[in-house]
Amino acid sequence: MNALRLTRARPPRDLIDSAIAVHGARRVLLAAAAALLRPRPRPPDASTLPDHLRRDIGLDPLPPAPPSARLPY
Repeated sequence: MNALRLTRARPPRDLIDSAIAVHGARRVLLAAAAALLRPRPRPPDASTLPDHLRRDIGLDPLPPAPPSARLPY
């Protein structure tokens, strides 16, 4: 049979407790503070998305470019 052996050696621990046990309290505290102070990235501008992706997220397609913008100079 394929069975897991259940042992009662240690109760399950939280992720923070295991991170502190592995890396130390100071390193975990500094990593948490750095994560809180890190600026969040801005979401991409929807005007730069192609029409098929705009439709996927529920936006209307962009109007066609004016003829003067399509002419090469």
